[in-house]
Amino acid sequence: MFGWWKITVFGIIFTIFVLVWVFLFGLSSNQPGSFFNKGNNAVWIAHEWVGEPKSDEEIQDFVDSLKKHQIGTVFVHTGPLKEDGTVDPDTYKHAINFIDSVKKFDKKIDYQAWLGQLRSKIDLSDEEVRNNIKNLCIILTQMVGFDGIHFDIEPVWDEDEDFIKLLKEVREGIPDKYLLSAALAEFIPQSFLWYVENVYSFEKYNSEVNYKNVAKYADQIIVMVYDTGINNEWIYRWFIKEETIRVTDLLENKEVFIAIPSYDEEKEGFNPKAENMENGLKGIIKGLNNFRSNENSFAGVAIYPYWEIDKEEWKMYEELWLK
Repeated sequence: MFGWWKITVFGIIFTIFVLVWVFLFGLSSNQPGSFFNKGNNAVWIAHEWVGEPKSDEEIQDFVDSLKKHQIGTVFVHTGPLKEDGTVDPDTYKHAINFIDSVKKFDKKIDYQAWLGQLRSKIDLSDEEVRNNIKNLCIILTQMVGFDGIHFDIEPVWDEDEDFIKLLKEVREGIPDKYLLSAALAEFIPQSFLWYVENVYSFEKYNSEVNYKNVAKYADQIIVMVYDTGINNEWIYRWFIKEETIRVTDLLENKEVFIAIPSYDEEKEGFNPKAENMENGLKGIIKGLNNFRSNENSFAGVAIYPYWEIDKEEWKMYEELWLK
């Protein structure tokens, strides 16, 4: 009888341990990156493609590279936004020709006008500024021919109601057939913020609040998981794994891209030995293999920037993500 009691206690303890393990870490499979790759990955490309003339040969080579690497979404630098929310038309004077040319070689790839600026340099509380941005978005989609608008205004944060107003007004100003996407800083769970609030105070963070507010209007959300200040390779892979799990689970009805770096210039807050394409992809694959993630909301990998990707990085990308 005593033996049965010990077995019962052991069974209860084991069950609790399993439940805690599943809750904290989740069960995992071991699928390769190609299992999760949907063929619609993304890149950010330089301003030169719409600011300078390009030959048909250059454009065909560019589109061929996109197709080879299963890139289906391209953020084309069309800004930056000026303080009044406008962009000088001369800075994208070749955009119509660019869009016409790339569509000639492949109509399936989406090209979004990438509009960015430091949040401190643009007053989004000013209705006129927001209206200028909305009108610019109408021109870029309905007149120039972009498939959508991509905002990379940094930093935005939980209480940044004016940024949400901008997204709402732009979404109302352009037809639904045009995509609206936004790049956001790393997701920090509210539970974690609560846990560390007496030890460290975060400022201008992106928790569930901002991610869900942005998701009300944006079709796609791109999580910028770089410039984290992480110097350890294992920790960076773990961090990306958790970001992949948590954001795909949080935004189950949206398209989520996880953005990783291709640049290698060491600077404050960025260590290329830890933050790089290899570790980024391995972290994403680990995250998607975890049963806590939501594979349905994962759209693809986003690489920043296209012009910094070298042959070795393409090779790594192909081996880890395409094969």
